[in-house]
Parts: sequence; C-alpha cells; structure tokens
Amino acid sequence: MRAIRLAVAGLGTVGSETVRLLRSRRESLARRLGARLELAAVCDRRAAAAARRLGLPASVRRLTDPGRLPSLPGIDAVVELLGGLEAPRRLVLASLRRGLGVVTANKRLLAHGWDELREAAARGQARLHFEASVAGGIPILKALELGLAGDRVEAIYGILNGTTNFILTRMSEGMPAAAALRRAQELGLAEKDPALDLSGRDAADKVSVLASLVSGSWLRPDQVRVQGLEGVSLEDTAFARSALGRRVKLLGVARFTGAELRVEAFVSPALVPLEHPLAAVSDEFNAVLVRAASAGDLMFYGKGAGAGPAASAVLGDVLALGRELLTGTAPAAPRPGPALRLADSDCAFYLRLAALDRPGVLSSVTAALGRLGISIATINQPAGWDPRGVPIIITTHPTSPGTFGRALRSILALPAVSRRHTVMRLLP
Repeated sequence: MRAIRLAVAGLGTVGSETVRLLRSRRESLARRLGARLELAAVCDRRAAAAARRLGLPASVRRLTDPGRLPSLPGIDAVVELLGGLEAPRRLVLASLRRGLGVVTANKRLLAHGWDELREAAARGQARLHFEASVAGGIPILKALELGLAGDRVEAIYGILNGTTNFILTRMSEGMPAAAALRRAQELGLAEKDPALDLSGRDAADKVSVLASLVSGSWLRPDQVRVQGLEGVSLEDTAFARSALGRRVKLLGVARFTGAELRVEAFVSPALVPLEHPLAAVSDEFNAVLVRAASAGDLMFYGKGAGAGPAASAVLGDVLALGRELLTGTAPAAPRPGPALRLADSDCAFYLRLAALDRPGVLSSVTAALGRLGISIATINQPAGWDPRGVPIIITTHPTSPGTFGRALRSILALPAVSRRHTVMRLLP
C-alpha cells in the first residue's frame, strides 16, 4: 500500500491532537484513503519533549526549525499548525513553491496573504487546504467552495468567535463581562491575552477568508469594518432582551451585490431577534448562516474552537489532499475574480449615550439625527444605570452607516453628552 508522508509543524493543542488522531486512527484512515498516512517528521520548539509525550517512534524525525521541513527528502505534504504569521508564512510559501501539498488551520496567514499564497500554489502546481481556519470543525469552506459552486452566495452571517460568544452568553445570564472572561480563561476558551478576540480582529480575519473564497478576489482584513465588544454592558444585554426582544451577538458579515461585485464586510455587536436561528447559538459554539440565491438560507452549527473540532477539520483536509495526490488530480487553477468594490447597505442602529440631566439635551440629540434624515424608532431613558449621567437609548430606522457615523460625531460633540457610548447594529 502506498504511503503519503506527512510533516506536522506545531505540536500545541491542535497539533498534538492531530498527531494523536493520525496514529490512533491510522488503520481506518488507510482503508478510507487506500494509502497509509505516514507521519515522517514533526517540528516544534520542544520537539523532542513533545514527541516523547506523544509516544512517537524513533522513525519520526524531530526538528525545531520549520524552515527545514520543505527540503526533507520524501515528504509529500506539510501540515502547518504553528500559529502566528511570519514563521508559518515562510514555511507555507516554501512548501507550495516546491510543489508540496499544504494543510493549514491558520486564518491569520490566509487573511493577510491570500494572493501571495495562491500565486505560490499556482507556481508550484501545489494544493492548499484550509478548512480548519474558519469555525473549527464546521465544514463551511468546503460547502462554499464545492457544495454551493453552482449557486450564487448573497450573504454570510457568522458567529465566528467562540470566546466572545461564551462571554455574551454568560452576560445574558447576568454575569459581568470581566467575570465571564475569567471563566472563559479558566475553561481554556480564551487566551491569556484575549485582545484579538474581544476587539473583533479574529472574526475579521475569518470574514476575510470567507469573502475571498466566495468572490475569488482578496478581501484584505483592513477592508473589513471592525467593532469589538468594547462598550457592551450587562445592562445592554438585559435591555436588548427585555425591551427589544433581541439578543446581543458578535457577528461577522459579508454581503455580495451587483453584477460588478460589491462586498459589504463588517464585524460588529448586533442585536439579533430572539426568533432568529443565530440568537439560539450559545456558549463557545459557532454558527454560519449562508444565504444563497437558489438554495435559500443554510445554517452550519458546531464547536468552532478546541483541539477536537480543529483536528477533525485538519484530518479531513489531509484525506482530501491524499486523494488528490493518489489520483494525480491537478490543483485547481486560482480563478481570478472581479475586482472587489466595497459597499455599505442601510441598517438600523442601537445607540446608548450618557448625558447630563439638563433640559434640552434630548432634543439636541434627536435634532442631530433629524438633520441628517435619520428616523428614530424608539427612545428610552432607563433609571439607575449610571450615576455619572442619564442613559439615553435610541434605536433608529434603517440608514446608511456613513450617515449614522456623521450624526454620532455631532452628538458626541455636544457639551452635555459623554464620549462614552455604545453602538450596535440591529439584524433584520
């Protein structure tokens, strides 16, 4: 039976679980593939200690420098699970240019180097698989690339970060944000430094990958409008449910419109109607709702983080790559998509302000909205929220984000209004 020789770079949580599954399931994987998946080398800063911990045989080479992997004799594919950006970038580009197949779970690498990676794969006639880079074990990327290849994807709405969804779930139950974050860290669901998650930048990288895959053109992460959980309070989550019939979720969204492809992409806290399927997604679970022209709404749901789900997706990619190598299937040539043009569509907004208790303040706020033609849907002034000022909560009818932003700048310039505020979108 033919062997496909693999090198695994990175033996952290996901890398170790991938290696463990490769070894424990080697017989069943060989039957499914018709070839043996042979672990030829591993690479990690503490490769020798990690190999002992995993019980690897002496035949598996131990390396500490990932730059040596592409030149190892007899290697068919590299599995990149290092994390970070620069070291994975060098490894993956060198491997692809040498014609080696690559499996990666690195959404940051893909989001920040999409065109460069595709060019390297084309030059080396190599295959690149990356299912685990978005939503862990949820097979969303293959569904978009293959299952919906004959359809037109109109929009993607995703809960793409398990850490923030866990925090918002706990907040909806009455736990303060800081306590919810500590609990997530205790459970291993949040990093010691959670800035990438809380700021929305992790989700923005995933929106970049999703939108680039759908469009065929690179949507850079800096083209994704990003707003994280900063400013969302326990009171906001309670008010959203009790007064508005909605739940707060951090959403990553990509919407596609027009014959000349236009894309609207953002990450933002959003107020989701309680009856919407995304509102029911709790704890560390992820979900992606895809709206397609012919298939309609499709929902993908599962654990987006953790060693098991990510390793499952990595192994799926390894098997797909193995089949391509066995059959000699030529790598798909990168299809150049139309140049992306950024767009904004109208939406309704939630705005919470803190203001001094003075006559005329509310009328000044509403006047600033009215001057730009923004229609108000509701106004509330709940008591006892903030001893430093009176809260004003406004929801608007749909308006353009640019127009709303101009109105907000005018409102925050009012002397009786604090700069502290919270803005969220209202999902229809």
